[in-house]
Amino acid sequence: MTPPFVSVIVPTHRRPVLLERLLRSLVAQDWPRDRFEIIVVHNATPDDTAARVARIAAGSDVPIAYVATAFSGPGPSRHFGAGQARGDILAFTDDDCEATPGWIAAGARAIAGGLALVQGRTLPHPGQPRRLLEKTVSVTGPTPYFETCNIFYDAAAFRAVGGFPEDFRERFYGEDTALGWAVRMAGYPTGYAPDALVHHEVFAVSFLDWLMQPRAMRHWPFIVRAYPALRRELFLGYFLSPLSACFTLFAIGLAGAVLHPALLLLTLPYLAIRFIDRGRLRNPLHLAARFVFGLPRAVVLSATLLASSIRARTLVL
Repeated sequence: MTPPFVSVIVPTHRRPVLLERLLRSLVAQDWPRDRFEIIVVHNATPDDTAARVARIAAGSDVPIAYVATAFSGPGPSRHFGAGQARGDILAFTDDDCEATPGWIAAGARAIAGGLALVQGRTLPHPGQPRRLLEKTVSVTGPTPYFETCNIFYDAAAFRAVGGFPEDFRERFYGEDTALGWAVRMAGYPTGYAPDALVHHEVFAVSFLDWLMQPRAMRHWPFIVRAYPALRRELFLGYFLSPLSACFTLFAIGLAGAVLHPALLLLTLPYLAIRFIDRGRLRNPLHLAARFVFGLPRAVVLSATLLASSIRARTLVL
């Protein structure tokens, strides 16, 4: 049987070196050379992105299309790229990723098995140093976020729901989650392919940048309002995670302690989860530092969600 044709869509902005790494990993895929294409949608910047793409395309037996645009963010770029695609399958990844050789094959295999949406596995780039304050992505199982750093769509299903929902397409973060839920709510089957692996760059970030990262969740209550079934994925139906629920108790306990010291007991679940769930940290000093640095970040997340919940008229904490 003829393998399905796959269109790989890559939005890019101010990352020419990382984009080149990604493109080389895509050109090296173990998928028939005449059965996939790469579409680069560049939110144009005055750098050498276009020249790097042209150089790789000139030596590639896989067609690489380059389009310079002036979109406001990655959502419109992805939607535009999908509109140019010829593929039976649309594969999305980002310019700060690197695909492993079997990435396309694993995603296409899952789509051919009857799924309309397939999340791949994303891990921090191996060999890069991990930091207490960093920005990266780790997806080790199906998530309700449907991150477009590593995801595959059946093109017919993508077009049947209208692509990235217009209400969220222009928002920076959240358009991928909205699309995934639009596909799921339309009744299409979704799944996860652990062999569709990409590695994500590990960025060092300043404390201020790290502190403000949770503001990206400001669209989450609006997405929950648009797709009410998403509440089933929330902890107790209202919290992003057990950690955010425990932080709410922590805040209530601290505030209520002026009324009765016994309310300080409400702070214990948050303290326990921060020190019992060690994650990748093993050094007790690192755990203590994570707690100290994490408190203001948790405040930012809670404040962001509360303010957005008020505007969206639906509660997510």
